[in-house]
Amino acid sequence: MQKWYRVNKIWIGLFCLINSVLFSQTKTDTDLLFEKTTFEPAFENKRHVTYLFAGKNAFVKYNPVSLAFGGLLYVYQKTISVQIGAACPYEVNCSNFSKQCIQNYGILKGIPLTADRLTRCTKLAGIDMIEGVDFNSRTHKIYDHPNDYTFKNK
Repeated sequence: MQKWYRVNKIWIGLFCLINSVLFSQTKTDTDLLFEKTTFEPAFENKRHVTYLFAGKNAFVKYNPVSLAFGGLLYVYQKTISVQIGAACPYEVNCSNFSKQCIQNYGILKGIPLTADRLTRCTKLAGIDMIEGVDFNSRTHKIYDHPNDYTFKNK
Protein backbone atom coordinates (compact mmCIF):
# COMPACT_ATOMS: atom_id res chain seq x y z
CA MET A 1 0.00 0.00 0.00
CA GLN A 2 2.85 2.37 0.84
CA LYS A 3 4.56 1.73 -2.48
CA TRP A 4 1.38 2.44 -4.48
CA TYR A 5 0.86 5.70 -2.57
CA ARG A 6 4.47 6.76 -3.24
CA VAL A 7 4.16 6.02 -7.01
CA ASN A 8 0.92 8.02 -7.29
CA LYS A 9 2.52 10.87 -5.38
CA ILE A 10 5.41 10.95 -7.85
CA TRP A 11 3.09 10.86 -10.88
CA ILE A 12 0.88 13.66 -9.46
CA GLY A 13 3.94 15.77 -8.70
CA LEU A 14 5.34 15.16 -12.19
CA PHE A 15 1.96 16.01 -13.77
CA CYS A 16 1.75 19.27 -11.79
CA LEU A 17 5.31 20.19 -12.78
CA ILE A 18 4.65 19.58 -16.48
CA ASN A 19 1.41 21.58 -16.36
CA SER A 20 3.07 24.49 -14.60
CA VAL A 21 5.81 24.59 -17.23
CA LEU A 22 3.59 24.15 -20.27
CA PHE A 23 0.65 26.33 -19.26
CA SER A 24 2.35 28.97 -17.15
CA GLN A 25 1.96 32.63 -17.95
CA THR A 26 5.16 33.99 -19.42
CA LYS A 27 4.55 37.50 -18.04
CA THR A 28 3.15 38.49 -14.71
CA ASP A 29 0.08 40.68 -14.41
CA THR A 30 2.14 43.69 -13.40
CA ASP A 31 4.35 43.21 -16.47
CA LEU A 32 1.28 43.22 -18.69
CA LEU A 33 -0.09 46.35 -17.00
CA PHE A 34 3.12 48.32 -17.33
CA GLU A 35 3.82 47.08 -20.86
CA LYS A 36 1.01 49.17 -22.32
CA THR A 37 2.50 52.61 -22.80
CA THR A 38 -0.45 54.40 -24.38
CA PHE A 39 -3.79 54.62 -22.68
CA GLU A 40 -7.00 55.58 -24.42
CA PRO A 41 -8.82 58.46 -22.80
CA ALA A 42 -11.79 57.51 -20.71
CA PHE A 43 -15.29 57.63 -22.17
CA GLU A 44 -16.16 60.83 -20.30
CA ASN A 45 -13.07 62.57 -21.68
CA LYS A 46 -14.08 61.78 -25.28
CA ARG A 47 -17.47 63.44 -24.88
CA HIS A 48 -17.80 67.14 -25.54
CA VAL A 49 -20.51 68.48 -23.24
CA THR A 50 -21.47 72.14 -23.52
CA TYR A 51 -24.09 74.35 -21.91
CA LEU A 52 -27.42 74.16 -23.74
CA PHE A 53 -27.75 77.88 -24.38
CA ALA A 54 -24.09 78.68 -25.09
CA GLY A 55 -23.73 81.33 -27.77
CA LYS A 56 -27.21 82.79 -27.25
CA ASN A 57 -27.88 86.38 -26.21
CA ALA A 58 -27.67 87.37 -22.53
CA PHE A 59 -31.46 87.33 -21.97
CA VAL A 60 -31.81 83.74 -23.16
CA LYS A 61 -28.59 82.57 -21.53
CA TYR A 62 -29.30 84.02 -18.05
CA ASN A 63 -33.05 83.56 -17.96
CA PRO A 64 -33.97 81.53 -14.81
CA VAL A 65 -35.91 78.96 -16.85
CA SER A 66 -33.03 78.58 -19.32
CA LEU A 67 -30.53 78.33 -16.46
CA ALA A 68 -32.61 75.63 -14.79
CA PHE A 69 -33.11 73.49 -17.91
CA GLY A 70 -29.65 74.05 -19.32
CA GLY A 71 -27.93 73.54 -15.97
CA LEU A 72 -29.82 70.34 -15.18
CA LEU A 73 -29.10 68.94 -18.62
CA TYR A 74 -25.41 69.88 -18.30
CA VAL A 75 -25.09 68.23 -14.87
CA TYR A 76 -26.93 65.14 -16.14
CA GLN A 77 -24.63 64.80 -19.15
CA LYS A 78 -21.47 65.29 -17.08
CA THR A 79 -22.35 62.90 -14.24
CA ILE A 80 -25.20 60.45 -14.83
CA SER A 81 -25.15 59.98 -18.60
CA VAL A 82 -21.53 58.85 -18.50
CA GLN A 83 -22.55 55.87 -16.38
CA ILE A 84 -25.78 54.81 -18.10
CA GLY A 85 -25.36 56.24 -21.60
CA ALA A 86 -24.19 53.00 -23.19
CA ALA A 87 -27.53 51.34 -22.42
CA CYS A 88 -29.50 53.76 -24.62
CA PRO A 89 -30.94 51.86 -27.62
CA TYR A 90 -30.83 54.94 -29.87
CA GLU A 91 -28.05 56.20 -32.12
CA VAL A 92 -28.32 59.77 -30.81
CA ASN A 93 -28.53 59.29 -27.05
CA CYS A 94 -31.48 60.80 -25.22
CA SER A 95 -29.71 63.73 -23.59
CA ASN A 96 -28.17 64.86 -26.90
CA PHE A 97 -31.55 64.36 -28.56
CA SER A 98 -33.11 66.61 -25.93
CA LYS A 99 -30.42 69.24 -26.36
CA GLN A 100 -30.80 69.27 -30.15
CA CYS A 101 -34.62 69.40 -29.96
CA ILE A 102 -34.57 72.36 -27.57
CA GLN A 103 -31.99 74.15 -29.73
CA ASN A 104 -33.90 73.50 -32.97
CA TYR A 105 -37.51 73.89 -31.87
CA GLY A 106 -37.33 75.83 -28.58
CA ILE A 107 -38.32 74.81 -25.07
CA LEU A 108 -42.06 74.57 -25.73
CA LYS A 109 -41.67 72.02 -28.55
CA GLY A 110 -38.40 70.45 -27.39
CA ILE A 111 -39.65 69.28 -24.00
CA PRO A 112 -42.62 67.27 -25.37
CA LEU A 113 -40.32 65.67 -27.96
CA THR A 114 -37.90 64.79 -25.16
CA ALA A 115 -40.70 63.34 -23.05
CA ASP A 116 -41.86 61.23 -25.99
CA ARG A 117 -38.34 59.97 -26.56
CA LEU A 118 -37.80 59.12 -22.89
CA THR A 119 -41.00 57.07 -22.80
CA ARG A 120 -39.72 55.05 -25.79
CA CYS A 121 -36.18 54.65 -24.42
CA THR A 122 -36.43 51.22 -22.81
CA LYS A 123 -34.76 47.87 -23.26
CA LEU A 124 -37.82 46.82 -25.27
CA ALA A 125 -37.32 49.57 -27.87
CA GLY A 126 -35.34 47.24 -30.14
CA ILE A 127 -37.91 44.47 -29.79
CA ASP A 128 -40.94 46.65 -30.46
CA MET A 129 -39.59 48.07 -33.72
CA ILE A 130 -42.05 48.35 -36.55
CA GLU A 131 -41.16 47.92 -40.19
CA GLY A 132 -39.49 50.93 -41.77
CA VAL A 133 -37.60 52.09 -38.66
CA ASP A 134 -34.01 53.02 -39.40
CA PHE A 135 -31.67 50.59 -37.65
CA ASN A 136 -27.88 50.75 -37.71
CA SER A 137 -26.75 47.14 -38.15
CA ARG A 138 -23.15 47.96 -37.16
CA THR A 139 -23.94 49.49 -33.74
CA HIS A 140 -27.32 47.74 -33.29
CA LYS A 141 -28.95 51.03 -32.38
CA ILE A 142 -32.10 52.73 -33.64
CA TYR A 143 -31.57 55.87 -35.70
CA ASP A 144 -33.93 58.60 -34.48
CA HIS A 145 -32.56 62.07 -35.21
CA PRO A 146 -34.24 65.33 -34.07
CA ASN A 147 -34.15 66.70 -37.62
CA ASP A 148 -36.56 63.94 -38.70
CA TYR A 149 -39.42 65.58 -36.76
CA THR A 150 -41.36 68.15 -38.75
CA PHE A 151 -44.09 70.49 -37.61
CA LYS A 152 -46.86 71.94 -39.72
CA ASN A 153 -46.62 75.68 -40.23
CA LYS A 154 -49.89 77.55 -40.60
